[in-house]
Amino acid sequence: MQSIKDKKNMAQKSRINRLRTLYTIFIGVIAAFIALFILNVVTAADPIGVSGLGEQSKDYSITITDLQRKPVSDDIIAVDGLGDSLSAHVSVNRYEVTIASDSENLLAPGKTTWCIGLQLFSALAFLAMLVLVVMTLISLYINVRRGTVFPKKRIRWLTWAGVLMIVMSLSMDVSIWIEQSLAATLLAGSEWEPSTAMQLHTTRIFFGLTIIFMAQIFYIGRDMQEDQDLTI
Repeated sequence: MQSIKDKKNMAQKSRINRLRTLYTIFIGVIAAFIALFILNVVTAADPIGVSGLGEQSKDYSITITDLQRKPVSDDIIAVDGLGDSLSAHVSVNRYEVTIASDSENLLAPGKTTWCIGLQLFSALAFLAMLVLVVMTLISLYINVRRGTVFPKKRIRWLTWAGVLMIVMSLSMDVSIWIEQSLAATLLAGSEWEPSTAMQLHTTRIFFGLTIIFMAQIFYIGRDMQEDQDLTI
């Protein structure tokens, strides 16, 4: 018959094994995302640059991606080369544009600087969030092995990770809106004038709020455990 100590040891080993399985899956997912990102970068088509503008080559250019036509275009373009048995038609609503000029000032370098700054800040915020998440996971694994309660300092790390995700998302959304506004100014009056409606990436914000909510639950659980230990 197993003793209480043996049962506790078995339960502890089971928790550690489950945690190792979860961490293995997490690392696999992260590795898959990194591999897909590298693959997309390697296989991505080269953007249209100044050298591709032929006789209209200019000294300065700017490329703005993921624009939406304003209003949404109803133009239907027939697709050729499909043979007699097939037919296809496409409409272009989202596009990227490369605008070139002989004068740098016409391309609004101030707005471009803001975009680059916000995107760099978003990248740093994402990196800091990732570091906090990894440190929190390592700390959780160590504390589970020791059989101790999740420390409050690590819970604060989790809270800051959620805050950083929200800040990163808002920074990216603002930088995209600035790019859209710049494109709308440069293409004003043409059929390719884009929409300037600001769109929030609600999925990232939702995940950030979820992380903060989970951290607060950990706080409450930690306080309840401390109160229970004091009453024993």
